Amino acid sequence: MTLFQTSGSPAEHPRDDEEDVDQLFGAHGATPAEQPAKSQAPEELVDPEGYESDDCTALGTLDFSLLYDQENNALHCTINKAKGLKPMDHNGLADPYVKLHLLPGASKANKLRTKTLRNTLNPTWNETLTYYGITDEDMIRKTLRISVCDEDKFRHNEFIGETRIPLKKLKPNQTKNFNICLEKQLPIDKTEDKSLEERGRILISLKYSSQKQGLQVGIMRCAPLAAMDANGYSDPYVKIYLKPDEDKKSKHKTAVKKKTLNPEFNEEFFYEIKHGDLAKKTLEVTVWDYDIGKSNDFIGGVVLGINAKGERLKHWFDCLKNKDKKIERWHTLTNELPGAVLSD
Repeated sequence: MTLFQTSGSPAEHPRDDEEDVDQLFGAHGATPAEQPAKSQAPEELVDPEGYESDDCTALGTLDFSLLYDQENNALHCTINKAKGLKPMDHNGLADPYVKLHLLPGASKANKLRTKTLRNTLNPTWNETLTYYGITDEDMIRKTLRISVCDEDKFRHNEFIGETRIPLKKLKPNQTKNFNICLEKQLPIDKTEDKSLEERGRILISLKYSSQKQGLQVGIMRCAPLAAMDANGYSDPYVKIYLKPDEDKKSKHKTAVKKKTLNPEFNEEFFYEIKHGDLAKKTLEVTVWDYDIGKSNDFIGGVVLGINAKGERLKHWFDCLKNKDKKIERWHTLTNELPGAVLSD
């Protein structure tokens, strides 16, 4: 099953709206890695403070496995089956589905879900849901919340039970199996609200081509972006500039992807430039929400270059150092760009 699939129509290019960047700054999906043969026995989780035998009897159990594919920055969550779920409907059955959230995080952007199975208390999904753009840092600080719910066509969907797995329990590139008792709904830590400031992530590739004498920039995908529209989604596109940009000719723009927080662009752009001049340049990448008849909303951005820090500097440096080698990296989008000139 392909996740974070781009929805909506293909290439629709936004109008050429200079104001958005000027106001602020002045002027592929990885395929899941083969699961290693080494797979641990299912973990029976017993938490003296949380799991009680009564809950197991009342709510049911869930069988699933998790795999962190470190090379491709992907977390594969395979939802196998549930047993003995709590009956939710008049017929003594339920219409169960499973939804996933990464905590802390904005719930709309982080939500994945399985299909709904009808009239069963012992559903078998065998469905893999994948988060892209997952970093080693996420694996240390984030928790996966897995909820089982009952779909109801005429009323609100009802919660059956949940479990939470701190991602630091996983070892890179090793599948970990779980067979656990579902719990009653747990309160969400209010400190998690701070994470709503996260604007999403973007996968960028850089390559300096000796043959073409220029910089090739690939805008691959974003996951997951902040929602900007009332429907809980955005219509994102990406703009890039190579600065300083005296002749105002460095702007490139991707197509718009409709109604998605996880767009796949897979577009490449080329700048003709001497290798020695790249050290004086910075690449400004901004993500926007396209609005018809209104000014477009700024979602977030990132600046790569010699004056950047951390991964943003390392990515640029690795590109300069390794001619003719395509280097892909995930970068966190922020609502402010350090080093960018703010002017009218």
